[in-house]
Amino acid sequence: MGVPKVGYAVGKCSVCGKILRRRRPADYALCDCFRYCPLCGEEMKPFSPDLTPSTYGAEEGFALKGQAAESPGWTVETIYVCCDHSPPYYSSQKPVEVKLS
Repeated sequence: MGVPKVGYAVGKCSVCGKILRRRRPADYALCDCFRYCPLCGEEMKPFSPDLTPSTYGAEEGFALKGQAAESPGWTVETIYVCCDHSPPYYSSQKPVEVKLS
């Protein structure tokens, strides 16, 4: 058997640069930077689009009369939204796993 891990483990997020500390024996930590808007720093709200088929179109669809449809700015990968901007900021950033040492 090895020596038990004691104290704190430390790691740096590769996305935001935040230093994370966790009590050992943790080897990994999740950085919460995916929940904050990179434009203003405010916490974003979970994104839940209206998925009623009659109110949305394909991302590369067409509007009436063959004109190109205007993109809503979000995709099926969007997780969070910050409505403090015009147009709103849509984020598809997932939680970042940080290796601790």
